[in-house]
Amino acid sequence: MSFTNNTKEVLRLLKDAEGYISGERVARGLNISRAAVWKQVCKLRKEGFCIDAQPRLGYRMVIPPDKLIPMEIKDGLKTSFVGQEIFYYPKTESTNLIAKNMAMDGSKEGTVVTAEEQTKGRGRLDRNWLSPAYKNILMSIIFRPEVQPSQVFSLTMLTSLAVVKAIKTITTLNALIKWPNDIYIGSKKIGGILTEFSAEQDRVNFVIVGVGLNVNFDPSIYTEIKDTATSLSKALGKEISRVELLRSILEEIEKGYNLFKEGRVTQIRNEWDTHSLIAGKIVRITSFGITEEGVAESVDEDGCLILLDYKGKRKRIFSGDVSLKMMAS
Repeated sequence: MSFTNNTKEVLRLLKDAEGYISGERVARGLNISRAAVWKQVCKLRKEGFCIDAQPRLGYRMVIPPDKLIPMEIKDGLKTSFVGQEIFYYPKTESTNLIAKNMAMDGSKEGTVVTAEEQTKGRGRLDRNWLSPAYKNILMSIIFRPEVQPSQVFSLTMLTSLAVVKAIKTITTLNALIKWPNDIYIGSKKIGGILTEFSAEQDRVNFVIVGVGLNVNFDPSIYTEIKDTATSLSKALGKEISRVELLRSILEEIEKGYNLFKEGRVTQIRNEWDTHSLIAGKIVRITSFGITEEGVAESVDEDGCLILLDYKGKRKRIFSGDVSLKMMAS
């Protein structure tokens, strides 16, 4: 739904009020009729806002909905460009697909697409992404960096770093990053990053970074993922505000992207290493039918995994080509 200025102002007054606020006071403050106030309240209720109405008392906001709608996300969002334009879909095929089409049509950098449910959500290597409606964070961001295609993985790196930092801030949980793009709590996956881009030989036209994060659902009820996935609420033992968490993620992404634009990729990489699930661990990597084992040492500034094999030789493993499994040490 597209909210008018009157709807936004009514929402602001309801949120700011301590207790009930009369319809007459709202109408007078916005220079509209009381019938118009009621119309805006009905719109907000339809979007999921719980608003109590009592004769002679007026209206009172009870519980804001934990929906990924632009008005909620932008309320208190401390960014200059990331998330200043947000497009919301209760249900869609893929936020990455929508963002890609918007980018081709000229949408500006920092534009965010959110959805409550995806019918064709996917992860890396075209794997399906299972996510029940109104439970998780599903969103994509448009970037327009002036870089070469080989530098695009830095956006995956800074986004995964932003996600784990936001999780720490909002929940205190210690999330880690499994190269190249997965987010873990303990030994189970809670999220992933999907980066797609349009480029010419020596320049990038745009980059779409998608984030799928398990927040308030229980993966253990799904046979196909119960042994490999978890969620933040499952790990924390209580539900989490998706809006608050997404707001924090967007703020951290903007901080990281500003570092990236300043050429401070080494700083991003070094911090990424401190949150690595596999650093110093023995891993098995399958790439183009070839399997090898070694110690995952680090990542370089292009996002390649540095693997130390059993012969003492270091190899650069490119993102997008591999299947990676941690081995018992």
